[in-house]
Amino acid sequence: MYKAETNCMAKRTQNAIAGAFLSLIRENTYEEISVTDLCRKADVVRKTFYNNFHSKDDVVHYLIDDIFHEMESGMDLRNMSVREILLNAFRFVTENREALLLFYSRGLIRFAYKSMSAYITEDHILTKLDRNAVDARAYKYIAAQISAVLISIIETWIENGFEESVEFLAELTEALMYKPMDIPAQSHRPV
Repeated sequence: MYKAETNCMAKRTQNAIAGAFLSLIRENTYEEISVTDLCRKADVVRKTFYNNFHSKDDVVHYLIDDIFHEMESGMDLRNMSVREILLNAFRFVTENREALLLFYSRGLIRFAYKSMSAYITEDHILTKLDRNAVDARAYKYIAAQISAVLISIIETWIENGFEESVEFLAELTEALMYKPMDIPAQSHRPV
């Protein structure tokens, strides 16, 4: 993983490298982008790159984590229901459609899985589980399952041109996450 930095200079360097990646990914496939290309575009030497990231994969994880932090900053997760969290998450996807389409078209959505699993920890969505009803060992598996559901739904939503409403997707996702047999038969249909 990339090195989470609080040092202003290191953070500025990480942002420059991330910006270089975003610039390059608009014109190239992921496989075509090299660390050398990133260094050249960000105007840093390789040593500086490797002081901040282990690989170009880490740059993608950094960008995805940044997206999650931006989304989280607008929410009070501890006092929101799962439905409210999902509504906000899908609204955030809609507001950031262009970036997500770019990541999707370049095959980078797959990187979101691990970041999302880490994000859905006991401090976030898993706080909504009944602690007495769930074995603590299950949390990491529940987080993996929830992130797989969310990523799959977002990918399918993208593939279908964002047809369904945010409300429908939040209801569906909540049902898939917590009560898969309670999928709504007829619900919010786009107007």
